[in-house]
Amino acid sequence: MAIKATKTIKQVLSYKPQHAALFEQTQQLYNRVVSFYFDVIQAHPGILDLSNMEAVPALEKLTHATEKNPRPVMPLKDLAPDLPAMVRRAAISAALGSAKSFYTNLAKWRKRKQLAESKGKRYTVRPPVPPRRWNRSVTLYAGQWRTTDGSSIMLKLWTGSSWAWVKVGTCGRRLPEGWEKNSPQLVRHGPHWYAHISIERELARPKKVETQVKEIPETRICSVDLNINEHLAVCTIQTVEGTVVATRFIGGGKQLHGLRKRQLGRIARKRSKTGIIAEDEQDNKHLWAKVRALDSDTAHQVSHRIVAFAK
Repeated sequence: MAIKATKTIKQVLSYKPQHAALFEQTQQLYNRVVSFYFDVIQAHPGILDLSNMEAVPALEKLTHATEKNPRPVMPLKDLAPDLPAMVRRAAISAALGSAKSFYTNLAKWRKRKQLAESKGKRYTVRPPVPPRRWNRSVTLYAGQWRTTDGSSIMLKLWTGSSWAWVKVGTCGRRLPEGWEKNSPQLVRHGPHWYAHISIERELARPKKVETQVKEIPETRICSVDLNINEHLAVCTIQTVEGTVVATRFIGGGKQLHGLRKRQLGRIARKRSKTGIIAEDEQDNKHLWAKVRALDSDTAHQVSHRIVAFAK
């Protein structure tokens, strides 16, 4: 049975100065449509009980005028008369994802509030609210984009009055061979616009270690112990019989623990000043974010060194 590997390639877009306004206008229109469909879902919450395959045509029936459905309940035409079908469906998918997240968080909040009140406690946590502003990146479905020579891409953008094809250059990592391209996203990083292209490839599921060892006696195994004293990891390469071929000690444990202890000490001192920690509310967000960033960065560095050693 095959498994799918997925990753995202980020490419900087090279474009004329006037094209930046087209990216902005396309994103603004897209977010207005997403907001519109979020309101439609709020007016018809039963749609969330449907699967995505069923919810998309149900929302289109409520909003999109056709020969068989000339008078939809909440027409989209008043907001975007010439909206391409693929843009509409991308906006529907984004609105469905946001609505499901919002109503899931609201249900959790109600459950926690009910539990607190059943114990006679006062529940002061504010309920989640729908998004007040929309700033979703534009997802370009098929028909809204196409690649050309590998160093440029054609995008269908909103000019303010019509849709037009615009050719822009791409800079950065090239798409690898053998990977299938999915719908890209237009993402703004500061003053620059990027194309985030999701790619995937089917890989053969590896056999169990026991099976590999029996079928290929020459197999070597990389064994890893984590957090051994001052070492973050100790790796050994062994044969099937258990003979150790090579060993690698990955240090940095004392330094990591010292950095974490410094941040945790700052958190403890700040907590001691108030003596109060609100329930279901994160305190010292910035300091905890530093701890998580430190742990994540160390994990990436250690895993990279383990893989390099195994290779």
